[in-house]
Amino acid sequence: IMRSWNLCDNDVNVPDANSSRRLGTCEKWMTDYLEPWSQKAKQQLVEYRKWKKARDTVEESNSTSMTVAAKLLPPLESISSDVPKLYEKVLFYLREINSSNTWPTTTPKRQLVMVSSDNDKRYEQTSLAVSHMRTQSLKTERQSAYSFREGEGGASGSFSVGAMPGGGQCEEPKGNKLFPELMKAAFELEIALRPDREPSSTIAINRNAQFRPHLDNGAGAGQSRSLIVGLGTYVGGELMVEGKQHCIRYKPLEFNGWTERHWTKEFVGERYSLVWFTPKGCEGVRGIDLCAQG
Repeated sequence: IMRSWNLCDNDVNVPDANSSRRLGTCEKWMTDYLEPWSQKAKQQLVEYRKWKKARDTVEESNSTSMTVAAKLLPPLESISSDVPKLYEKVLFYLREINSSNTWPTTTPKRQLVMVSSDNDKRYEQTSLAVSHMRTQSLKTERQSAYSFREGEGGASGSFSVGAMPGGGQCEEPKGNKLFPELMKAAFELEIALRPDREPSSTIAINRNAQFRPHLDNGAGAGQSRSLIVGLGTYVGGELMVEGKQHCIRYKPLEFNGWTERHWTKEFVGERYSLVWFTPKGCEGVRGIDLCAQG
């Protein structure tokens, strides 16, 4: 658009044509850029006003049970708890691990892009890593899900199965041996959901995890396109990708986590998510083949 505008200045011999071209350039700018931006800004303002009203209501109520998310979102009873048959096996294993208190803790690097509620300030959101450090300094009973050792469980968290790059080659995370049934069912689910997709080497498995806006890095740098899906009985929890909202509850979505900024919206209820991807250094490794070896 700027190039078209400058060309008008150079063509001094045809002033009428210049005016016409400039008018067309302005119209293109308004249609292609200004109008979409203004609509997006308007929607964000509406959402902010709703959030602020909900926050003020919660703070004025002095209730220990009411949350901003619960105030903003539809009641949990408004959605069906039915599970599509394709997801039944994976969700069974996820719930089994959850109920047995064997859910692994999250790596410190992944904690940095996750959100947690501080018990002393109910409405202030902090990174899980900060909550973890605060909890470690306390002399009282541990409160953070991430103060538990691996295998002791916790309220929320994230771990991986399949293959992860390390030491110049792909290595198998601890989750492979801890949860072989879940691993196999989850890799089979990817193939069932996207039979035309090259099977991934790795799955990030999340429980009640809300992620801050971020780009995947570390082991995910250079990865293939990610495939994500949400499972469980929850409301909210949409995936935002470059500002666009996607409902992923039993609705798989492909996106590029390395180049597209993404995050999780607030939610209420039981929310699991699976993210299939192939990190740099694990190209050609198929997680489903690792299941067969086990």
